Amino acid sequence: MDNFSSSKEHRGFDWAAFISGILMVIAAILLIRHPGVGLRAFVLIFAILSIVQGFVWFAVYSHFRDLMSYGWVTILAGILDIIVGILFLYSYDVAGLALAYLFAIWFFVDSIAGMVLAWHLRKFSTFYFVFDLILDILSLLISIALMFNPALSALTLVMLIAVWLIIFGIDQIVVAFAHR
Repeated sequence: MDNFSSSKEHRGFDWAAFISGILMVIAAILLIRHPGVGLRAFVLIFAILSIVQGFVWFAVYSHFRDLMSYGWVTILAGILDIIVGILFLYSYDVAGLALAYLFAIWFFVDSIAGMVLAWHLRKFSTFYFVFDLILDILSLLISIALMFNPALSALTLVMLIAVWLIIFGIDQIVVAFAHR
């Protein structure tokens, strides 16, 4: 009992979690109010990450060259990553469109995988199988709609991240109060 009470006495309000939570909620509100700016920020982040990854591939080339005969792939990957990064920096519109299509394709692939994997649920319950299959088909239809409307796909991406920021931000605020 002494350990519990002494550890409780040393705990205080978690300002780091509180500030982090507030900043996440503010960022989410800004994304919701200005989704175009949010998409541009994502494009910039992906461009920088792509260029950095290209240089990382160059840095590990000598290690992979010594390990395997096809270490040259790291040089190729590095060049492609840097080119993609520069293209993203050069044209935000093309980059935003590319991210929108990637997002839609990701949903499409996951929907197909879900439908294929749903069949194992028949062993457990017809209800779960049918319910899962219906949700996977709905997800597939949404992914197809996103492919035909890349602007909707880009907006959906921004809004999903905003919702995540709100949920995680509120969680951090609650954690801050729980640590008192």
